[in-house]
Amino acid sequence: MKKLIFFYLLLTTSLNAQEKIQLEYQEWGLKSYKENRVLVSEQEGIWLDNISEPEMDIYRAKGNSITDKAMIICPGGGLFFSAYEKEGVKLAKKLSLNGITSIVLKYRTYPRKGSVIDWTKTIWDKPQMAIDSAKIILPYSSKDAMAAIEVMRINAAKYNINPNKIGLMGFSAGGAVTMETAYNSTKKNQPNFIAPIYPWMDIVEKQEVPNNRPPAFITCANNDEFKEIPASSVQIYRDWIEADAKVELHMFSEGGHGFGMNELNSPVDKWSQLLIDWILSL
Repeated sequence: MKKLIFFYLLLTTSLNAQEKIQLEYQEWGLKSYKENRVLVSEQEGIWLDNISEPEMDIYRAKGNSITDKAMIICPGGGLFFSAYEKEGVKLAKKLSLNGITSIVLKYRTYPRKGSVIDWTKTIWDKPQMAIDSAKIILPYSSKDAMAAIEVMRINAAKYNINPNKIGLMGFSAGGAVTMETAYNSTKKNQPNFIAPIYPWMDIVEKQEVPNNRPPAFITCANNDEFKEIPASSVQIYRDWIEADAKVELHMFSEGGHGFGMNELNSPVDKWSQLLIDWILSL
């Protein structure tokens, strides 16, 4: 069997992952730039950009009620960045403490130059440019998610998880990676359950509900600045209902786009506990 991974223990890291796994991948032809870690703000935390080598950080299950479930998390960032802390590490730690093995995926992002702030403004000012670029990289980001699922499935015994209880979730562009993967994966690398969180579906070609009909947990805010996202979330819900698949939709009146693990003193703050309860129920 072809070896997919290279293991090494991460001795020190500011984000406290227990183990880091480098994923095999095929070059995609675009020029790559040096990967950066940028502290955007106290609330946003650390963002990554120019990810050209996919990796995943593993947070093993802890607590008094360790389960055999795992969740792979795809942070958002328009496929230009990765909101690695707010939409990755913070959730992984919470899931881990609730007995769920958690993996934060560093999937490949579109290569770029310039500051995070400048590029964030460009994305808002030139949405079509963002869409066109994201569509180019999305298939490769999705392949990274498939590779992550396959690695965890092959090594299920090592991590004390059930190979048939591996989920995939993502925020915004990470939600697009989640849905692209759910639609196009095969038995060896398909997720057993999914959680698209305010998913950016403009870049995903709509397809039929996958044959394995993975249970789905969907959440977003009604006042999302990207007006199509609440509608897209409802459409995913309807598709799953029509396919007689298990699905939950949690639509909050406030929260905007990108609430992640931020505490807003609003009902939307409860979404991550709802997610945990849902995973534990599967």
